[in-house]
Amino acid sequence: MQTVLFIALVANSLDLVATTWGIHWMGNGEGNPLLAGLAHHNWWVFVLIKGVLVPLLIVRLYRFRNSSPTLAVAGLALVAIVLTIAIGQWLGWMAGHYYASSHGLQ
Repeated sequence: MQTVLFIALVANSLDLVATTWGIHWMGNGEGNPLLAGLAHHNWWVFVLIKGVLVPLLIVRLYRFRNSSPTLAVAGLALVAIVLTIAIGQWLGWMAGHYYASSHGLQ
């Protein structure tokens, strides 16, 4: 269970870094409609939410493991899977963007 917590926290951090790179240096946009406005117009609020609030919520979910183990396991697994997929999508988009720009396809 601690491994899943670690994976979820690391995946969230990597997603924040990939989002930063994609938006500010490669011209992409935030895919989460709840955070897109913040990511493009209130960057520091976005970083506070994604870099502080979301990890605190992940840790809070982990603490439910004693009172509601099914919720904690399912929730952490879902968070880890979704964030890992998000990172994969960012990396795929960045690789495609880099390939297209290096071959004059844009």
